[in-house]
Amino acid sequence: MQRELNRAGTDFRNLANTARIQRATELLRHANGSITRVSAEMGYSSPANFARAFRKATGRAPREFRSKLYQGVDP
Repeated sequence: MQRELNRAGTDFRNLANTARIQRATELLRHANGSITRVSAEMGYSSPANFARAFRKATGRAPREFRSKLYQGVDP
């Protein structure tokens, strides 16, 4: 499996992180739960770690992502 992923230019960690961020994005879009709750559900050890990973992946902090969403701007 690892060889196939390498041929595709990725690895398991990148795939897992991408899936986590996609799910977190869905939860932030559709759930009314807190960012702390989303970070715990996604398995991050702290909301700060979640925010850092989310910002690195999307270019926005989770709070900024949500505020743009509520303003009607496509995050």
